[in-house]
Amino acid sequence: MGQSLGCPELQEKADSDALTWRDEACRWQAPSQEYRRIQELAYLNHAGSPALSIYSLMFVYPLVICLHQSLSGTTHRLIASGACGLAALLDSLCTIVPLTLAFSTPHLTHLHLALLGVLASVLELVRRTSSSGIDVASSFSHLTVQRVRFLAEYRAVVMASTCVAILAVDFASLFPREHAKTEEFGCSLMDLGTGCIICSTAVCSRQARGIKGDGSGNSAWNVLKKIVNLWPVLVIGFVRLALLKGIDYHVPTSEYGVHWNFFFTIAVVGLASTALDLEPMASASAGVLLLIAYQGWLSLLGGADFLLNAPRVDLFTANKEGVLSSLGFLGLHWLSVTLGSLIRPSLAASRTVFLLLLAALGCGFAVAFMAVAGLNVSRRMCNLPYVLLTLSVNALVLALLACLDLAAGRPRPPMSIALGGVQDSMLIVFLVANLLTGATNVALQP
Repeated sequence: MGQSLGCPELQEKADSDALTWRDEACRWQAPSQEYRRIQELAYLNHAGSPALSIYSLMFVYPLVICLHQSLSGTTHRLIASGACGLAALLDSLCTIVPLTLAFSTPHLTHLHLALLGVLASVLELVRRTSSSGIDVASSFSHLTVQRVRFLAEYRAVVMASTCVAILAVDFASLFPREHAKTEEFGCSLMDLGTGCIICSTAVCSRQARGIKGDGSGNSAWNVLKKIVNLWPVLVIGFVRLALLKGIDYHVPTSEYGVHWNFFFTIAVVGLASTALDLEPMASASAGVLLLIAYQGWLSLLGGADFLLNAPRVDLFTANKEGVLSSLGFLGLHWLSVTLGSLIRPSLAASRTVFLLLLAALGCGFAVAFMAVAGLNVSRRMCNLPYVLLTLSVNALVLALLACLDLAAGRPRPPMSIALGGVQDSMLIVFLVANLLTGATNVALQP
């Protein structure tokens, strides 16, 4: 096989740390020590996947939204007739199920795109043929006065697909290792998950929407309020740390370090961005300056070597990846605030789409140029190329969903029930997904 896909096994040679891959699903229960070693080796991904495979997978999102839109009339007729269970099932079949299939088997992207494209096109043609009074749209549709619909859809599909991927990655017979998180350099689908969550939160933030704070001008008071709002994230972070240590669950230290996890990164980024409370243009300047300084430290002052090779001798070095990559994620947050500010009522919808596409292309070409110059993407360090790649992918998704919103006509069918629930409860959904992932690993040894 061209990809590491199937059931991993340790080679029979003595003291061998190499894996062989059987072309089938795993059906065995390995001894705990052997399973742990297989798990450690199967997580390794030194090369990553082609960036084009990641970009192509993003086209699944608008096709899923289009598929739901085509069947939403049936869904709401079922609700009106009292068949709410069938309505929920149909809603999930045309949203969550396609996302699950696409993001649990990313090596089959072209097949997913072809099937979804044909199905969504046929059903949408039927809907438009049987409907009357569909008008051409010149502005974005809104869920409320303050909420643009395609932004809500963007947040929901990104979170749903991230949750699918964090569970699917443990099933080596389904999920190719080239899409797992990379060890040092390279890009993969799993690498983008954390960055996409930071980005999707920032583009819809109060700063991105141009909403002022409470007017008190007291940054200490604002930070205190943010701490109160973030207490569930901090508690989850510490509970996750205690649980994983208690059950000896395998978490690669190359992700965030020994004790750190992504919930702590969310808290750090949230507190820092609240303390400074920058408007979009100031966020752009701060993000650029921070990322240039951070990348300069990585490339010119030995920072990359420290992050990759320094021994873990104290609390800081034990968690060097998590602590220092927070600088990159903060820069990503600030630039994402600026990206979100492009989606505002004062801009014509066509101009917004153009600017989003320009941002996607500009950041993508910058990443390609840096790769030619020898500066590769590293999620572990959250370096400048990683931030730009994340911005490029997310800007592309926003542009695609914005184009779909304009092409859908008016009135648009209501938003998916399942995706609406995900969008309204993102932290809870992410927490439940992490808990289910841990429980599945402990129970099934995938």
